[in-house]
Amino acid sequence: MAGDWSTMPLDLLVDISMKLETCEDFIYFSLVCRWWNRVASSIKNEWKGNPTPWLLLAENKNENPECHRKIFNLKNNKCYKFTLPDIFESRCSGSAYGWLAMIDRSLNVKLFNPISKAHIPFPSLENFPDIVGYNPELHETEDKYINLILTRVVEKMVVLKASQSCRHEFVIVTFTTFGIAVARPGDQSWTSILTREQKYSMVDVVVMEDHVFALYRDGKLVYWNAEEFFNLEFVNQIDYSPSQRGILGKGLRYTFNKVYLVQSGIELIMVIRFTEELLDEAGENLDDDIGYETYGFEVYKLDPIHKLWKEIKELYDVTLLVGCNSSMSVSGNYLQESAIYFTDDETEFWELPKELGGHDMGVYDMKTGEISIFYEGDDMRSSTCTPTLFIPQF
Repeated sequence: MAGDWSTMPLDLLVDISMKLETCEDFIYFSLVCRWWNRVASSIKNEWKGNPTPWLLLAENKNENPECHRKIFNLKNNKCYKFTLPDIFESRCSGSAYGWLAMIDRSLNVKLFNPISKAHIPFPSLENFPDIVGYNPELHETEDKYINLILTRVVEKMVVLKASQSCRHEFVIVTFTTFGIAVARPGDQSWTSILTREQKYSMVDVVVMEDHVFALYRDGKLVYWNAEEFFNLEFVNQIDYSPSQRGILGKGLRYTFNKVYLVQSGIELIMVIRFTEELLDEAGENLDDDIGYETYGFEVYKLDPIHKLWKEIKELYDVTLLVGCNSSMSVSGNYLQESAIYFTDDETEFWELPKELGGHDMGVYDMKTGEISIFYEGDDMRSSTCTPTLFIPQF
């Protein structure tokens, strides 16, 4: 006689669910029956597992009244279809905490979890320093103004976890052409870190233990005490290492090149991404469908004793994730090791190629220097929200 799944004892179900490794396995567990769903709902915040990064694909705006959005699992190469009206036509940036930082077409900002559908509101971009509202004398239409904000003004959004002991304490650092500012849930406005009047701007920011590190365009690395940073007190910025102009000069010499900071265990990693515009001898685009592509990376590790960046040629079991998302590192999760997965984050050029942005995406092998494709679907292109990597959590 077959057993009744709905009568399995609570302790056994909790023990089974806590041993599940992936987010999708936990979801399947919750769908067995109502009893299992109740158990999963009661413990999902305690489940840790070893989630594999997912790729939120560009939205399909044609004949999509249900606002379906596909998410690609990098481990098993499967696509899942989610109904996500909350992020429809929004600019999204992934993170390592399950959250997407998003800006909708009303310029509202929030963190959104595509699995649990939970959301955390943040101040509107209308309350961002120096960003002015729509003016018909300056912009042809309000729709074009919104597109301008979502792509060319907002360069990057980084989600930082303010407390390791609390799952829901986060801040968003938003990089724009008007400056860089940070906000917490419950704030009414954004607090500036840097403005465009300052000589150098910040290119990335990351949390490591009790400090927040930031990298400037002149190569200077600085840090704040994390508690001060998350309380929006920036008076104690401390220079950590001398300028690395020789290194960063390669990364920031051209418009297309990018630099990222990544925490990998107890180490601070700097990644330089080299991207080139595809032109013929006459200076014209070789392919209107592409326009630009990434051709290589360099990776450096901070030597905290000598305060120097040292180039490394191998990441061993570590995988880095950079692009239109918070910079992340993962290990032991069945992805290609010693590699860099990257997505298209040339936001100011997304509207230029004939087929829009999103195409410049792949995986770079640190050992061979070769770039391969990890997704070949027809849902990569967008003018406002190209594919973004995130690590699913509940």
